[in-house]
Amino acid sequence: MAFSGRIRSYVRKLRSFPANTAHRIISIPAIQRRLEKEYQDTLSVHASALPDLTGLDARICEGLRQDGIFVTSLEALGMPGSSAMFETARRMAADYTPEAHRRAGAGEKYLMYPGARVMMQPVLFTWGLADRLLNIAESYLGLPPAYDGMALVYSVADGKAEATRRWHRDREDRRMVRICIYLNDVDADGGPFELDRRGRDALQADDPGAVRSCPGPAGTVIFADTARCLHRGKPAARDRMAIFYSYFSRRPRNSFYCERSGLSRTQISALTRALPARQVESALWHRGLPRLLRVIPSAPI
Repeated sequence: MAFSGRIRSYVRKLRSFPANTAHRIISIPAIQRRLEKEYQDTLSVHASALPDLTGLDARICEGLRQDGIFVTSLEALGMPGSSAMFETARRMAADYTPEAHRRAGAGEKYLMYPGARVMMQPVLFTWGLADRLLNIAESYLGLPPAYDGMALVYSVADGKAEATRRWHRDREDRRMVRICIYLNDVDADGGPFELDRRGRDALQADDPGAVRSCPGPAGTVIFADTARCLHRGKPAARDRMAIFYSYFSRRPRNSFYCERSGLSRTQISALTRALPARQVESALWHRGLPRLLRVIPSAPI
């Protein structure tokens, strides 16, 4: 097991090399200043075209702005297709349990339902392209949203603080909207999503009041800016099953840290073939990238 773990680590470093090299290049101060100016200019131009949100959707966006997080439920959202998406995801997660445990026992730290099998249940993917969700993302991001798909993530209860169970920030963009939906009941010991509401400040162990922990029943929905805020899945004493939907701008800061849902561009194109233009443009956002960025392979999670 130790040998296979070393092999996986080596392969991961090789696969991450192009993305990490690109990140170092765009982090050069002169390049960073230019990119930031272009970003601010684009925000200003798009400001007058942002969706006008009301009710719960406006409160979600305000919660993201104020605290980086807003917690609600599928029932409160009341979105068409939610029951079918939720029950499908729960069934798939339950069926995946034996495989998830085998993979965790072999040393894998991040367990995601295979993208090829998601193709057989398109409702999981297309739910995240609802106009309401795109409007919330666009209003918060300040720009037309890119939809980076969904990931059904299975966290095996081993109590280890590894991978996404360590405090971290996502690197895809300057701002993000990530939606987490619990597929099983999650109490304080069941691996709840946690977020440090102080944004980019380093987490201090002597200030627990800054941490928002989000236990809740199956169907709990968490909207969070996982780029601006430190967050993690708390190491768990019980298995946790959740589905995640991700959004950022169509010219993300680090496009080579995106597209890690397990679905290929060809598969996403097939899933969106019959959808309206807005949904297609959001899901196939990579088409708008400069050619060089389109060919840099995404780093593994």
